[in-house]
Amino acid sequence: PGGDHVAPDEAEAKSRLIKAGLPVPKGERAANAVEAVISSMALGFPVALKALGVTHKSEVGAVRLNLRDAETVSTAAHDLLPLGTGLYVERMVRDGVAELIVGFTRDPMFGAVMTLGTGGVLVELLRDSVTLMLPATRDDIEAALRGLKLFPLLEGYRGRPKADVAAAIDAISGIAAFVQQNAGEIEELDINPLIVCAEGKGAWIADALLVLGENKNV
Repeated sequence: PGGDHVAPDEAEAKSRLIKAGLPVPKGERAANAVEAVISSMALGFPVALKALGVTHKSEVGAVRLNLRDAETVSTAAHDLLPLGTGLYVERMVRDGVAELIVGFTRDPMFGAVMTLGTGGVLVELLRDSVTLMLPATRDDIEAALRGLKLFPLLEGYRGRPKADVAAAIDAISGIAAFVQQNAGEIEELDINPLIVCAEGKGAWIADALLVLGENKNV
């Protein structure tokens, strides 16, 4: 972001989403490897460890997933510390069935515009997405999800577990409401991925990029 735009790091972005009542896995900042180990033990293994202040984390190797003990967390922390401005330790989301991207941009003519699509590392490859104007109802969101190539996966494709579609709609609806409530401040918000878990296990915001405009007090 350039000009008067500000991008809080992932820890700050997520704390704002948590305050808005949105489903974010438990996580903590860590300044060094020792803090990362202490946080991971408090959160419970397995954890994810990320370098803060890095936009495309997976491209530069700034994310480590499924760390299952203190030793692997410590090693990963030493590797990641030089890449960013600190570390973020987060409880791993389990039982993920599918990953969505939920993106918002501000259009000068139409206001806030939401993009829903297949998320995770496949987002660029599959280009499976649909655009919605806000405000969007739950029915609008469900119809948009049903329009994705990914949707059969959410319904239990070929004997796989069914996804918690209701929780996904709740999460997307809540994220959209957060964007609308802070329409003057939010320039852009990218949730990638929103991990949709098996039925009854919820949908979780695993990564968030927030870009604020001139009025930054979200």
